[in-house]
Amino acid sequence: MTDIRVLVWRTSEATGEPEVEVKVPASLAKWVPRMMAFVPKKSKVEMWGEGVDFGALFGNIEQMIEEAAATGVKELVDVKAKEAHIKVLVD
Repeated sequence: MTDIRVLVWRTSEATGEPEVEVKVPASLAKWVPRMMAFVPKKSKVEMWGEGVDFGALFGNIEQMIEEAAATGVKELVDVKAKEAHIKVLVD
């Protein structure tokens, strides 16, 4: 079974043990668009801005994960910020 892992470090470099590690079965990804319906509109606007189409944004996430796993892509997202480093991986 394919898993999605989110790793977070408190520095801009991804070295050593991450501060946070979250592992979620990829099969749950298909529920993300449905779960977004329960997030208050004000919170969505504060996080992502006005007019974001979450159906389009998350609608194909399951297919993206399946394709990444099939082609051997491990790293989906790599974010480096001033005080954090975040990676989203497919295992």
